[in-house]
Amino acid sequence: METLLQKNFGSLVSLEEVAPNVRRIYAPFFHEDGDMISMYLEQTGDSWVIRDFGNTLMRVSYTFDIESKNKLDILNGIVKSNYGRLENGELLISATMENLVQSIFQFTQLVAKVSNIDILRRETVKSLFFENLADCILSNAKKYAVESNFTPTRDRQLIVDYRLTGDHSARPLFVFGINENTKASKTVISCLNFQKQHIPFRSLIIHEDFESLSTFYRNQITNTADKQFTSLEDFKAEGFGYIDRELAS
Repeated sequence: METLLQKNFGSLVSLEEVAPNVRRIYAPFFHEDGDMISMYLEQTGDSWVIRDFGNTLMRVSYTFDIESKNKLDILNGIVKSNYGRLENGELLISATMENLVQSIFQFTQLVAKVSNIDILRRETVKSLFFENLADCILSNAKKYAVESNFTPTRDRQLIVDYRLTGDHSARPLFVFGINENTKASKTVISCLNFQKQHIPFRSLIIHEDFESLSTFYRNQITNTADKQFTSLEDFKAEGFGYIDRELAS
């Protein structure tokens, strides 16, 4: 087996037996800080599994809290999309002798994705805020016509998160969710383009956290939007009263 791995990964690869039927794989695959990725190969009968004995998530936990259910759900999604399993805080990938080399490559990719704190943070913010916003609007605005990812112009880059239309209102509400500066910039650009093209609408902005935006984008949004709520909780409390007033006339 060691000869097979050296043939594919070079002479630096070696195996060390650390327990019955468990070998540690030493190979030139590293974390960003230079530490070698922890990989172990365990044999049970005719089946094999590559595992890390929890080392990867232990490293992640130093700088990222992964204890909440929602964050664990996101983490599980990342693991599953990279063909792995997450069991009791440990990353695993099943392997056979025939696909062992490919499985080791896949395991290193899995560890790299899970170890990328920026990806975890970005996926957490993106997934939770926009998922909760979607649930809120789709559950509470059923009496209005709701269209997601609406594009009022031929420019497919100018996207409205939700268009809400009432039976008697001449102007729909264009609803935008904002969770960071980049989305704020896109929203400002979209609204200014729609205004320039004389598209009838009123803009409704829902922030994840208004204060987290830079001063520049807070000012830009305030000068552009017709109405904004500084948090999703504020929108849940007061937003649908505002929508009713806007779309009832």
